[in-house]
Parts: sequence; structure tokens; C-alpha cells
Amino acid sequence: MKVNQLLRNSKIALLSFLVISVSSCIHNEFEEPPTNVIPVGKVYTIQDLYAIYDSVYFAEETESATYKFTEDCSVYAVISMDDKSGNLYKSAYMQDGIRGINLHLLSSGGLYEGDSVQIFLKDLVLGKYSGMLQLDSVDTDKNVVKVATLRDIEPEVVTISDLITYDGILGRPYIGRIVKIDNVQFQDKELGKTYADATNLITENRALENEYGDTIVVRTSGYASFADQKIPEGRGSIIALAGFYNGDWQLLIRHVGEVNFNQRRFGDYDTVLFAGFDGIDNGIAVSLTDWENYQQIGSISWLGSNNGESATVRIAGNDEANTTWLITPQVAINGAKLKFSTRGGFLTGATLKAYISNDYDGQGNAENATWTELSANIGTGPVSSFGAWTESGTIDLASYNGQAYIAFKYVTEAGQNGQFYVDDILVFNE
Repeated sequence: MKVNQLLRNSKIALLSFLVISVSSCIHNEFEEPPTNVIPVGKVYTIQDLYAIYDSVYFAEETESATYKFTEDCSVYAVISMDDKSGNLYKSAYMQDGIRGINLHLLSSGGLYEGDSVQIFLKDLVLGKYSGMLQLDSVDTDKNVVKVATLRDIEPEVVTISDLITYDGILGRPYIGRIVKIDNVQFQDKELGKTYADATNLITENRALENEYGDTIVVRTSGYASFADQKIPEGRGSIIALAGFYNGDWQLLIRHVGEVNFNQRRFGDYDTVLFAGFDGIDNGIAVSLTDWENYQQIGSISWLGSNNGESATVRIAGNDEANTTWLITPQVAINGAKLKFSTRGGFLTGATLKAYISNDYDGQGNAENATWTELSANIGTGPVSSFGAWTESGTIDLASYNGQAYIAFKYVTEAGQNGQFYVDDILVFNE
């Protein structure tokens, strides 16, 4: 009995010793890895980087000119495009609101759109790659400090012409920046194609155009997550990064959600009213169904003009006071737009203006209605000959929704004269 008690006491003593020994080896706090402190040094803007490169470039006069930072210095900016979508590889772009620049990374990932960052520049090389200024061999661990996240960049609204007409490395203020271009579409030859060749992983260029025929390339990598998506067939706006490659401007898409082509293509519209006056009788007063050829003052009328090849309507003064209206049939506006063409000649005081009315009754007596002058380009000409045909421009009628009439009002005072032609009157919905 005493032996068992002795053994029991010995076990308890041994266990207490082990507990005390183990407890004395446990630290009360976890050890942390050493912090990688990145200095700041002199702070540059991206514009400063362009100026530094520009001085080196002109000193060496070579496209391969580079500049290596040897002292502690930094630049602060926001990541404007990352490589998450696959449209870039080991690359990102950043901008500080004024300029943008490319970052060539040692490894993919680590930087994301909207990151506000400090880039430590010491030992980095500033150079140009195919026309784009870049910082080479950026290590996201050694050169980058994230200051904040989710800092969205407001795109600069530009036109294709704004981009393609700038030249010189310092003369391209949009290069490497996020821009927005409105009222553009992909050219007809691109319709039915995908952004890139995702099967063979081939980068493709797709031509974008505006209504004036200006074009710019949308370049997409075959590795992009949206490479196999068909390009949109409509017209609208695009947000993208403005790039430059071997002398050519290009756009790089971040996300296909920033390509909003939900409008009809140029020239694709629903016709509400069209008057080309084909088949009209030459020299005879216009008397088309539901049209009004109304003489408010004077005796002249709108006449048909038809030489067998082209037809239009015209009016000519007689040195007397005249106010003569040509009024279309009633049309349902509902957001519609208006276009027409005019030509003037032998003008000595005669005027022609376009108007719209929501309260005209269609029964003559135009002076009894309320008419609003439309802002339109009207053809003009010298006193001894005719001027050129003039397009009115696209006139938005949305503020006159409902049933309305369009009118062309010719006016002369006594002793004044002149002729006008009107053709291709088009009311349409896009």
C-alpha cells in the first residue's frame, strides 16, 4: 500500500516538472517577419518622368535611350489598368490625373485597377518600348507600396481626332491614360468577328470609326478573357486605355462592360418623313398631298424644279415684299431628328429659315400658329451666282415631342431678291 502511494506521488511530481519546463519554453508573443521598409526620397510626378526621359532622348538622339534612377525617389499614382483580364501580360498602367505610364513587371499580378501606389524608383530604368514610356523591371515587393485601394479614375472624354493629331513624346498628353470616346462604331469589315483569336491565342486589331471617317485601332490579346466575344454591331461609347505602338495609336479595353454600343449604326434609322421630291413637276407650284404652299405676303410660291436627273423645290424673289411658307405634313416627333439640304444664290437680302410648330392646324394661315426657329445651317450664295449645297446638320427635335409641322419660310422686303432650293427633307428616329 505504501509502495503504490509512493509511485503515485512520484508520477505527480514528474508531471508537474514537465509542465513547468514546457511552460518556460512558450513565448507570450508571436514573432513577426522583418518589415520591408521602402523609403520615399524625392517625389516626382509622371510628367517629371516624361521630362527626364525627354532630356536623355534628345541628348543621345536614339530610340534606345534609357535613364536609371540611382538615388532614393518615388512617384505616386493610381493603377489605371492591370493584367487581370489577360489583355496585358506582366504589365500595368498608372496615371496621376495628368499623365500615364506603363509599368513592366517582373511577375504578373499584385497590382490592381484602382490601387493608389507609391513606386520606389531607385535602380529602375526609364525607357521607351515601341513608342510607350515605361518603367522597367518593377518588383511589386521591393518597389511598390499600396497607399489605398478602389480609387476610380474618371476617364477623359476625347475624340479620335484628339488622339491621332498629337505628336512628340511630350505632345501626346493622352498616352497611357484612360479615355472615353463617344459616338463611335466598329467598321463594317469587323462585324461578325471576335475581339481576338482565342483559339490560337493571336492578338488582333479591330478598326473603330466615328461619323467623320476618323479611325483608331482596338487591340486585344488572344489571351484576354473576352477575346472570344463578338464585337458589338451597334454604335455608342467606349472607355479604354490610350496606347501607342510603333507610330500608331491604339485602344486597350479593360473590361467589355466599358464598351457600350447600344445605339444604331450610322445611317441606320427609322424614317418618319422623307421628301426628295422625285417626279415633281418642273416650274409648277408645289401642291403635294398634305403640304402647304402658303403665301402670307406677296404673290410668289414654292415651285417644283426637275431637270429629269435631279428634282427639288425652289423659290425665287421678284424685288417685292414676300413671305411664303412651305409646310410639311403633320409628323409624330417623339424624339425624332431632322436633316435637310439647301442652296442659295443671287441673294440681295432674301432669307430662308426653318421652323417647327406644335399648334399649327394644317389649314394655311401660318401666321396664326406659334413657330420656333430651328438652329440649322442654311445655304447661301453671292449676288451673281449660286453657292454650294449645304447640309443642315442633325437637328434634335426631342423638345417638340408630339404632333408637329416643319416649315421653310422665305422672306424678302421690297427691293430685295434671291433664290433658294430645298431638298432631301428627312425626319427620322435613330
